Amino acid sequence: MLRLLKYEMRKTLFPKLVLLALLVITEGIFLYGHWAGKSNRATVGLALFLFTLMFGFLVIGILSLVTLHKDMNTRQGYMLFMTPHSTYSILGAKVAECGLSLLVFGGIGLAVSAMNISLLQQEIDFISAFLRNFSPDLVPSVPNLAALLVYILSNILCSVTSAYLADVISSSLLNGKKGNLLITFLLFLVINYGVQKITGLVPATLAVTTMLLLQGLVALVLGIVMYIITAKLMENYLSV
Repeated sequence: MLRLLKYEMRKTLFPKLVLLALLVITEGIFLYGHWAGKSNRATVGLALFLFTLMFGFLVIGILSLVTLHKDMNTRQGYMLFMTPHSTYSILGAKVAECGLSLLVFGGIGLAVSAMNISLLQQEIDFISAFLRNFSPDLVPSVPNLAALLVYILSNILCSVTSAYLADVISSSLLNGKKGNLLITFLLFLVINYGVQKITGLVPATLAVTTMLLLQGLVALVLGIVMYIITAKLMENYLSV
């Protein structure tokens, strides 16, 4: 399993290093504007940092899906499934790699954001407006940012596993045929619609941090369920 995990990490190492470099650059813009007393530049740097952070989460999830799709639909990638490893281990390594990448990237983002909060003055209004996009009750604080991070990472990981499931279903039915990607996308939308309906059952009357953490937990449980279903389908499909 560890060897598979290292193999998966090497596949997408370069783009993730690029994302980290962009975080450093945008944070540098913010710090320069803050220390130089240029509030406009600091706000721009902060906006770019937050955009890069959110965009990075999305890219990490997409990279994980792309590697699975290649492994399922190309001869070179398909050789992975000829190794003496179960489909649960192979898929588990992909999920673990995506989860660890999200956790490391998000942890760095949380640590830098916590430092920025201690420096913010005029830019605090921008952070508040950004957090209100997720909930009107969120205010800039480390606990709130941590709960929001758990919520975001859990939902992205759940979306990745739902994309895995959609891709495996589509590939098993339409491997090599036209419309494969379209069917995958439509299945992904349907599955995620159901996921959103289930996570939406968490009462909105709870404290915002509690609600975010519970929704994140529900998303993780659903992700585990979809991982098991996907691995079982892959085992049956690849054994043909």
